[in-house]
Amino acid sequence: MELLSYKHLTYSEVARLLKKLIDSGEKVSHMVSRVYEYVSKLSKCSDSDEVINELTSRLGLKEITAVMLVNNCPSSIDEVRIYLNFEGKTFDENSLNEIVNILSKCCTE
Repeated sequence: MELLSYKHLTYSEVARLLKKLIDSGEKVSHMVSRVYEYVSKLSKCSDSDEVINELTSRLGLKEITAVMLVNNCPSSIDEVRIYLNFEGKTFDENSLNEIVNILSKCCTE
């Protein structure tokens, strides 16, 4: 088997893909059902694709960082800083506030 490409997925994207598989009528393993149940509970952002695009295009974040932010939905600047270690650059206060604001639009508890 050859890996042709990969993409970092948010919990909501994984839930959406697994739901589609489960609803297709194909027989799925118990593990698939459990993973679907798990990611459905963890999913906090329904508009994850839009938010990922906004974080990457507007603020220049790497995709992996944007996915981690959407998956975990930090609500403060200090919490956001934890996920920015992968970026290799420092963000000013305005950028950090913008990240928090973008996430607050889609994140639900």
